[in-house]
Amino acid sequence: MANNGPYDIVIVGSGYAGANMAYILAAVGYKILIVEAGPPVPSSREDYMENFFLNTFKSPSSPYPPNDNALLPSQTNVPRPTIQALVEAWNDPTQSYLVYTPGSLPFASTYERIAGGTGNHWMGTCLRMLDTDLKLQSNYGHGLDWPLQGSDLVEYYGSAEYSIGVSADAAEQLQTGAPLPPNYVYPMPALPKSVSDQIIAAKVDGPPLTPEKYNMDTLVTGTPAGRNSVPYQNRRACHGNTNCTPICPIQAKYDPTYTLSLAFDTGNVDIIYKSVVDYVTLDGNGLVNGVHYLTYEDIGVPARSGVTGSGTAVGQIYILAAHAVENAKILLNSAKVLGRNVANSSDQVGRNLMDHPVYLAWGLMPEGVQAFGYRGPISTSGIETLRDGPFRTGRAAWRIEIGNEGWNWPIGDPYITGQDFLYGLNNSQLNPGFQISGNQQYMQTLNDLLTRQFRIGFLVEQDAQPSNRVQLSDYTDNLGIPRPLITYGLSEYTMAGFASARQATAEFMQRLGARNYTVNVGSAASFTYGGQTYEYQGAGHLCGTHVMGDNPGTSVVNSYQQSWDHPNLYLIGCGSMPSIGTENPTLTMMALVWRTAGYLVRNGISPSNP
Repeated sequence: MANNGPYDIVIVGSGYAGANMAYILAAVGYKILIVEAGPPVPSSREDYMENFFLNTFKSPSSPYPPNDNALLPSQTNVPRPTIQALVEAWNDPTQSYLVYTPGSLPFASTYERIAGGTGNHWMGTCLRMLDTDLKLQSNYGHGLDWPLQGSDLVEYYGSAEYSIGVSADAAEQLQTGAPLPPNYVYPMPALPKSVSDQIIAAKVDGPPLTPEKYNMDTLVTGTPAGRNSVPYQNRRACHGNTNCTPICPIQAKYDPTYTLSLAFDTGNVDIIYKSVVDYVTLDGNGLVNGVHYLTYEDIGVPARSGVTGSGTAVGQIYILAAHAVENAKILLNSAKVLGRNVANSSDQVGRNLMDHPVYLAWGLMPEGVQAFGYRGPISTSGIETLRDGPFRTGRAAWRIEIGNEGWNWPIGDPYITGQDFLYGLNNSQLNPGFQISGNQQYMQTLNDLLTRQFRIGFLVEQDAQPSNRVQLSDYTDNLGIPRPLITYGLSEYTMAGFASARQATAEFMQRLGARNYTVNVGSAASFTYGGQTYEYQGAGHLCGTHVMGDNPGTSVVNSYQQSWDHPNLYLIGCGSMPSIGTENPTLTMMALVWRTAGYLVRNGISPSNP
């Protein structure tokens, strides 16, 4: 615990952005307070692992508190979106933390509100964005441009990769067009490709997967990962646990709690847990002079009595690192409480909410060809050579993630197929005769089918749209804080990317000689385009809501993630990204953290303990 200040810097949130910013700045002497909405991560993660193992709903959020999915968001102190609520009650504001405007599509991704934030369930994918991704509007006439060039991030990508500990092969990544400096060496060698990766590469590599013209042929390459291939940073090497998303049982995968411990070791960082920031305060000169927070004892209580105290944390510099939706919610609620604009003279706070809507496809290898899923990290390879080209003037780009977890994501296997042959069902499509098997026949049937399963996921680019936004709803949580009101949809540009992904899937399956089992499973996350119904999944890549730019009238922060309106306020994280490309955004977010930290050290206040 800590007093309320004054500190040099107050940081809201202890996820990737907050934890790393705290460590970088504390290491040079800044006195820092972190205000974290959730509880601390326990020294032993066995309870989290037990939650995951016992929960039949194997979602990224299943290990973490609050883990009672029946708990109403109005009776929860730190509610957050969950996959289960999305599936069962996304449009019921009494059941879902996110509230929606009429006509919205469901936002299909989740995030955590505990120490370490959403980094507790990240996948570990560490791809650099392409230079063209940063200039989507200039190059292709869609979305927004960054106020940065690719060259502005090269140095900081390297810092991020070494702080995370990324395993990859530079020569292989150069084949995909990745923007690496000459003679670059990743912190550790690439992870080995899975059996499925090798089978797919042998069959799929070659000409482009769709009739469009690309600059490079289809090429399966290993995916850079924040996961140890050798011991690194006092963490063990990967042992191939498939449940590393959401939680690696041996911490071979990097997560922000590791950096939090380094930050605490500097002696310059304090943290207060279970303290939810509801608004920031301003002085008469337009500078932030405090962050107000509410404290609580339990994650959820049975009545509206969650608040046990309140306070205001005081520093000289304030950094909001509470994730894209929560950062926007804090700023919008601040304006409501104070009755004046807060960081929003551009009217862009909350706007341009983005994700990677995923086109999920799954199939069965030919008889006798075993992919051996359900082992190893969820994904170790992908197809990155089709991310860019002139086609982006007409439709969104995508990257292909190759999964190692069979049909777990698409249908919840191995449980669904296992039940089909026990009870004579066909929910998996693999038991059309409604056969009931037992004993040796049951084992042989499942061993044959489950070992031939594979899935791929197209991470489809979403362009920034001001109409996709976060606002404040009339519904509150147990602390009385307004919950997010979401307006969300997909542009024709993104929907056309789905149509292309569907075409590419057909070619992909044909090259493998595999049978395509991709069907619509009745998800509410769906749309119709060109007479075809598509379902989309959430990638968990929440971006936008306080985008950076070079014009205070059209953006919320500058290229250093500094508020145009309040010079001592920084809004960091994926919310600052004006475009999302096709790459998982965590590495880019980390690069931005390093860049912003360097700017603060050069141009900010003097540290208390230099």
